Amino acid sequence: MKRIVCFSVVVLIAIVLLAACGKKRSDTNEVSPMKRVIAQSMDSLYNNPTYARNILQQAMKSTRDSLDYYQAMHTLSTIYFVQGNTDSAQLTARKVIAFVEREKPSQATQLLLSLASNSIGNCFGHLRKQDSALYYYKKALGSYKLSGEVDKMPDLYINIADMYTRRSDYAQSALYYRNALSVIDSIGLGEQMNFPVYLGLAQLYMELRDFELSDHYFRLAENYYDERTLSEQFLFCNSRGNYYFFAEEYAKALPWHRKGRALLIPGGYLFNINLVNANLGEIFLHLDQVDSAQYYLDQAEAYFSGIDELPLLYHVQTVMAGLALEQNKPRLAGQYLKDENFKTVAGLEPTFIQLRNKYIQKYYARTGNYQDAYEYLLRNVALDDSIRSERTLMRIAEIDMRYSQDTTLIKKELQIAGQASDIRELRFRNLMWLFISLLIVALAFMQFRLLKKQKDQQWLKMQDQMTRLRMLNIRNRISPHFMFNVLNREISVANETQRSNLSALVLMLRRSLELTDSTNVTLTRELEFVQAYIKLEQESLGPDFRLEWSVDTQVDLNTVLLPPMMVQIPVENAMKHALRPLEGEKILSVMVQREGNGTAIVVEDNGAGYQQRQEASSDGTGTGLKTLYQTIDLLNSMNSEKMQFRIQRIAEEDSGTRVYIFVPNNFKFK
Repeated sequence: MKRIVCFSVVVLIAIVLLAACGKKRSDTNEVSPMKRVIAQSMDSLYNNPTYARNILQQAMKSTRDSLDYYQAMHTLSTIYFVQGNTDSAQLTARKVIAFVEREKPSQATQLLLSLASNSIGNCFGHLRKQDSALYYYKKALGSYKLSGEVDKMPDLYINIADMYTRRSDYAQSALYYRNALSVIDSIGLGEQMNFPVYLGLAQLYMELRDFELSDHYFRLAENYYDERTLSEQFLFCNSRGNYYFFAEEYAKALPWHRKGRALLIPGGYLFNINLVNANLGEIFLHLDQVDSAQYYLDQAEAYFSGIDELPLLYHVQTVMAGLALEQNKPRLAGQYLKDENFKTVAGLEPTFIQLRNKYIQKYYARTGNYQDAYEYLLRNVALDDSIRSERTLMRIAEIDMRYSQDTTLIKKELQIAGQASDIRELRFRNLMWLFISLLIVALAFMQFRLLKKQKDQQWLKMQDQMTRLRMLNIRNRISPHFMFNVLNREISVANETQRSNLSALVLMLRRSLELTDSTNVTLTRELEFVQAYIKLEQESLGPDFRLEWSVDTQVDLNTVLLPPMMVQIPVENAMKHALRPLEGEKILSVMVQREGNGTAIVVEDNGAGYQQRQEASSDGTGTGLKTLYQTIDLLNSMNSEKMQFRIQRIAEEDSGTRVYIFVPNNFKFK
């Protein structure tokens, strides 16, 4: 019975919506002849659908491939649907869609696309293909929004809600019904538009067996009954009768179904008339009026057998089996309860199956097969529990959906108060988030300032240390004692050939003054300084001194930077500590070459070797090397690639010292 109720509801709602959507507003200054024929055809749609189809097809012969022509074709699709010819209705609507897809998009074509999609949705709804129907209904809604129209939007929401009701998704159904109410209220369509929404909600709560809330909405819808169309009045009567049937008030259900049937008889709507016949037959069975039940059920069975409507025939024959058992005709009941004809029917409503199991159980008990009767009793108990559980879950979901949505059903005062409370709460949350954000920013700023201050202090400390090291280095390297000794010696023996030595000394003085204010020098200047120093000192080493000087031409001496005195200190140590006390040939080698990602500088001597020289020497303080090591460590702390400075013996035997210096490319001194 439930499936018959739902199916009847959806089909008739679709007819109402098609009638509403099929009419174009004609309040323009000029109405085309085709539009007048369409309006005339729609006026005769329910009273004389054959006449409506004939005048429309006649007018279409004189108009081809125009917007008016396909608007007429949409109306023809509506007529086919009303007459029960869903195949022709769907085929005609698809032709309309094909035309729209060829045309340039406009408000008029989007409106026509919406109407045609709605028609196909109605056809799928008639065939109980809810998913396909929903797809086209939602497509119709999207196209309708693009058309710029608003007055038929509630109808589309209602169509979608009806499909969700058929899918037993009552929460979504309630949501779309309430969306329809919201649109009706927002665009001021008037209370008359509330009728289909109230009726839909009444049916929804009837399915959830919330009879109190269902009756409330039926009474709201009944206030507009007299102003509704014939099809809407029938829909109300049929639904109200079903309400009383489910409430098991069969005597109250009977007059409503009779009233609805009387509305359909003049128009000859056989499908819906026989739906009512099936309803009446089941009601009379519950009222123990078997003759009347037999009369109406026979008519319904004959009609649905003729059109091969198996799901409805399944239900009708189930009720006829119950009637046969009441008439004490178990053999006839057994024939009705055979399932051979219904094995291919998919998706039968659980209540249909439950009712059939009930009569099968009764049939087996009547024929003495108590074991099978008990088996079907257990099946029905399990099915009943499943239906109750599903209905409970849907009821919970619907309640949650209902109270989570803003609708016009809520009193204005409560709505305003709730919104004001939400706004206050939102403001409070925003203020809290703003306060937390400001606090985080303030803490981050303080942390940044603290780190910057620490970094600045570290930088100043490093700069001070660099300056002190640089000054100490200069003071230790170019001592007054050294300078005066050289000058005295040069002056005492001054002649024309030795004037170059004085020039070299002047160069050293100039370079030393320049180095005082610098943390780095180019390799060019460092080598010039070293050459000047060697030139001044080589006479003190005697004629056995030999200098080996090698500079790789691939090294750009002007771009290689290094700390001041980095080459001069090893050269001075070699000449002073290794070569001067050496007897025989004295060799000093200075070599510069490209190596990997940097420049290598090697200073070698053939003295006694670094270890013995350090132990034997007593006139050197080691301050120059110490200062140089500290400078390199400080600079390396600021660079990922490290500068290298190594002193080692050339071999295990006493064969001299090698100083290896490596300066990476792009080494930073700041």
